[in-house]
Amino acid sequence: MSRTVRINSRSRRRRAGILATVAGLTVIVGCTGASSNNAASSADGGGAKYGYKSGDAGLKGTDATTLGAMFSGLKKPEKELRFGVVLKTLTNEYWQEVERGMKAAAEKYGIDLTVQAASGEAAQSQQLSIAQTMIGQPFDVFLVSPESTSNLTPAIKQMQAKGLPIVNVEDARVDATTFVGPASLVEGGKAGEYIATQLPNGGKVAQIEGAAGSNAAQLRTQGFKEAVAKAGNLKLVASVPGDWDASKAYNAASSLLKANSDLAAIYANNDTMALGVVKAVADAGRTGKVIVVGTDGVPSAIKAIEKGTLSASTTPQPYSQGYWAVQCGLALVQGQDVPEFVLTSAVLVDKKNVGEMYTDDGLQAVNPS
Repeated sequence: MSRTVRINSRSRRRRAGILATVAGLTVIVGCTGASSNNAASSADGGGAKYGYKSGDAGLKGTDATTLGAMFSGLKKPEKELRFGVVLKTLTNEYWQEVERGMKAAAEKYGIDLTVQAASGEAAQSQQLSIAQTMIGQPFDVFLVSPESTSNLTPAIKQMQAKGLPIVNVEDARVDATTFVGPASLVEGGKAGEYIATQLPNGGKVAQIEGAAGSNAAQLRTQGFKEAVAKAGNLKLVASVPGDWDASKAYNAASSLLKANSDLAAIYANNDTMALGVVKAVADAGRTGKVIVVGTDGVPSAIKAIEKGTLSASTTPQPYSQGYWAVQCGLALVQGQDVPEFVLTSAVLVDKKNVGEMYTDDGLQAVNPS
């Protein structure tokens, strides 16, 4: 799939406001104790040996916004580098934004980027077939977004056998060289904390969960439940599956609204489902009476926040995530010390700050570095 990427130009004043907002809202996980990859190689690669331990759940994340020195030290390669990317799917706006960020970074550094993706987020065998086909091509770096923790295992092992750097971009954590992605537990937690601030007198809340077996869904669900319990005055009346699907989320939310006439808020594990919830709330005649929060920060959700129909989204900054992932791949090839877990921290976007961070089209306004 090919797209032309254009980033809207913004004034210096606008950029300063965006950077200040992100700096103020980003949750920084300390890099103390974080592991790194020391790749001893020539500037453009060749002979480098890489570790593949980023799947370790015990790793502490190093916030991507603290890696300015590493990113500023990147050089445009003297010889063209080829990056092979295997995404979950491009049918979801979230992954479209990840791809857009990757393409922007690749354009900046003159990297030849090949992006392929499965037809859907449940097409695990298809994604494996795509990955294994790409292994036979002369790529210098692989960037992968597995649909599960195991579906790409045979391909990952083949990539490791080639001795090439592997950047694991989002959701499922696998044994790559570097993982670039969010702390999903924090995303769900931020959603619960936001709802608690909007309901100082307490109230009933519900949750629509992502697909069963998804690491992101499990952690967001857990984070939200923990935040609700910590708030003390919120009552979680239901936490039901939505499978990342807007229609399923709509049906689930409709049932919840009928069963709970005083339901005050609903958190959906991603924005696709959150927009389904927004429609259910509207159809029930309760717009403005029920807080709806999602996670992802995709363009359609950002526009809904601007309109006031969606209350907020906790975003791991997918565009930045794609951009940083390409930069990390380049840094590995150029022998830089790259953390094994590069954290793209959750940012809470609501009506107050959405105009500072996004264009009218719902796109991230500026490159992250």
